[in-house]
Amino acid sequence: MPKVRFGIQTGQQETTWPQLRDTWLELEQLGFDDLWVYDHYLPTGTELQDGHVTDAWSLLAALSQVVHRPRIGTLVTSATFRHPVALAKAVTTVDHASNRRVILGIGTGWHRPEHHAYDIYFPGNAERIRRLEETIRVIRLLWTQDRANFEGRYYNLRDAPFQPKPLQKPHPPILVGGAGEQLTLPMVARVADDWNWNITGTPADYRRKLKILHNHCKKAGRDPSEIALSLNMDFLISDDPNRIASALSVNAKDAGISIEEAQKTTLVGNPDQVRQRLEEFIDLGVTTFMFSLRAPFDEAGTQALPDIHQRALRYHTTMDDVRRMASEVLPPLRQQLA
Repeated sequence: MPKVRFGIQTGQQETTWPQLRDTWLELEQLGFDDLWVYDHYLPTGTELQDGHVTDAWSLLAALSQVVHRPRIGTLVTSATFRHPVALAKAVTTVDHASNRRVILGIGTGWHRPEHHAYDIYFPGNAERIRRLEETIRVIRLLWTQDRANFEGRYYNLRDAPFQPKPLQKPHPPILVGGAGEQLTLPMVARVADDWNWNITGTPADYRRKLKILHNHCKKAGRDPSEIALSLNMDFLISDDPNRIASALSVNAKDAGISIEEAQKTTLVGNPDQVRQRLEEFIDLGVTTFMFSLRAPFDEAGTQALPDIHQRALRYHTTMDDVRRMASEVLPPLRQQLA
C-alpha cells in the first residue's frame, strides 16, 4: 500500500512573514509530510479585502530555506495569473532551491474579486479549463524536451529551449484541483499526475466522483492508477459540540443544510471521529490529505476577527487543532497503515 501523506495548507492571508515562517517551523517539527500555500492576491472567505496576502511562488522560494524535510507546493496555483513559461521557471527555481521537494498544484482560478481589482483576464469556466490544459501541456514539454514545440489555441512554442530542467525526473508532480464532472474531470484524466478535490461531501460523494473520473480515464485511454488521489479538507478537532456548531454555521447556511448534515460533509469532531473519517477516504484510495489552516492561527486571534461569525469552517481552525491532529489522530493512523 502506498504511503499516506498528511499536510497543512496555510493560506497566507491576514498574516506576516515572521508568523508564517514560525508556523511552518512548528508544522515541520510536528511531523507533517507536506506543506502548502495558496495562490491569491486578495483574501478569500471574507469581505474584508485589505488583509495582507503574499505571492505564492516567491513565498515558497523563501520557505524552502526555512523547512527542509516536507514537500512543498501551491494548493493551487491560478492558471490565470502567469504565462506558462513564467510559471515553469518559478517552479523549476523552487525545485532546485528545495532540493527536489516542490509540487506544482494548479487550477483554473476562481476568485473573481482579485481578477476584477487588478484587471486580470477572467474568461468563462470552459475557456479557463481549456487554458489550464494548455498550460499544463506547455509546462510538461518545457520540463522534458530539449526544445519544445507546441501549437495551441492560446499558447505557442517554437523550438523553445528551457534550462535548467527541474531536478525531479521526469518532472515535479502536477496536481490538478477541481471536481467539475463535465469539463474538469475529463481534463484531469488527460493531463494530471494527481487529482485534488477541495471536498465538501461524504465518502459516498467521493466514491461517485471517482467513478466518473475512471470513466473519463477509460475514454482518454489512461490507466486511473496513474493518477494519485489527494483531498484538501477543512477540519476542526474538538470535544465541544458548541464550538463545532459555531464553526459549521456558515457552511450549513451556504449549503442550505443542517449543522448535523454539514458535520457529515466535513472533517470535524473528536480525535476518534476524525480518524474514522480519514480511514474511510483511505479505503477509497486517497494517499494525500491537505488540512486547511488560516491565520491568525490561535484561538484568541481567530476570535478577534471582526467577521468571524461570517466565515466558514477553515477560518475557525487553529494551531491547537493542528497539534491535536499531530498528537492524537495521526500517530495511531500511521501505525495502523505501516
